[in-house]
Amino acid sequence: MPDQLTAPARAGLASPPRRSPVLALVAQALAVVVALVVAGLVAAVVWFQLWSPSTGVVQDGRWFTNEDGLRSAFAGTGLFVLVAVLTGFLVGAVTAFLFDRSELLTLAATIVGAGLGGWLMLRLGLEWSPADPQVLARTVPDGTELESALVVDLPHAWLALPGGALVGMAVVFLVTTKRAVAGTDPH
Repeated sequence: MPDQLTAPARAGLASPPRRSPVLALVAQALAVVVALVVAGLVAAVVWFQLWSPSTGVVQDGRWFTNEDGLRSAFAGTGLFVLVAVLTGFLVGAVTAFLFDRSELLTLAATIVGAGLGGWLMLRLGLEWSPADPQVLARTVPDGTELESALVVDLPHAWLALPGGALVGMAVVFLVTTKRAVAGTDPH
């Protein structure tokens, strides 16, 4: 009788192997970190493309700029913060929505990834900038025109991207309900 109660296994319809929940969580964390680091790279390109250097003239070994040059110095910092916060917010919201299996793990991965992305954004943008005109002015003749360098006047500006990402995550976690995992009963 027990043999009659069990159905024979059908060929080719074996259940798929189950993924380890730990492996799924590690993959989720890595996906969040990679997404935010890539976002930091893209944000660096956007920031650098939006910023335009001003020009100034060398006189007596010093570089002088006009009023537009002074505005450009502030624009570098302002554009950095704007691009970083918006990028962080968007990517933080998307990753929070897509990876809701473990909110605390997503939070930790967001902090790590956004910190790396923000630092990378700042370093690359400053690296691509023209050289400091005050330093170059010491070695070039008077009357030479030089472009301004990209400057960020906030010592911890790289925290703008993580701040935006955390706000984006918080908004998604607060306004959405947790989706049921396939195959589980929400009740």
